[in-house]
Amino acid sequence: MPEEQEKELTGEFILNNEKQPVTKALGEEENLHFYSSLSYHPKKVKFENQEKDEEIVLLVRRDLITNVPWILTALILIFIPPLLFLFSDFITPFIQISPQTQLVSILFYYLAIFGFILVEFTLWYFNVGLVTNIRIIDLDVSGILYKHVSETRLNLIEDVSYSQVGSVRSVFNYGDVLIQTAGTLANFEFDRAPEPARIVRVIADMIGGKH
Repeated sequence: MPEEQEKELTGEFILNNEKQPVTKALGEEENLHFYSSLSYHPKKVKFENQEKDEEIVLLVRRDLITNVPWILTALILIFIPPLLFLFSDFITPFIQISPQTQLVSILFYYLAIFGFILVEFTLWYFNVGLVTNIRIIDLDVSGILYKHVSETRLNLIEDVSYSQVGSVRSVFNYGDVLIQTAGTLANFEFDRAPEPARIVRVIADMIGGKH
């Protein structure tokens, strides 16, 4: 990757051209796409404060299917102006709007929809759980300007489990993964994670079968 492109890459995750050592006992190395909600040993990915010998085993986001409600909402909003245009003959006798005002209103309307899509996608993309060979990291983003990062070492994990409540979660195979830590430390939860049983099995194997 050219140096100019590397400087443009910012954020929590940065592409890295260097080949990282991986342990494939728990899954094959995978390419990470922008739409990935679960990746095993993702290629060319590193994170802030990553230790020298630390390898990412799992990268977890909310299941992709959980984006359907806001995507459908956005599609409906996008098609409202064309529908209004089709019925303009019924509306114009009662509402008189100049062409300039109509153009500005439509541009502002679609700008608002674009902002809605950007916010919803950002909240999904940057709410991430990471499982490495050393620790578990939970990155929560609430709004564009707030980020909360918490982590715990694998040797402090006492139990890991998951729950799937409802037919929708069972059909699309996603659920909540709960990671219980020792003592008064905060517990961790991967909310609406894909393939929760597989995630639990991987983490349980890493902590010595405590499950």
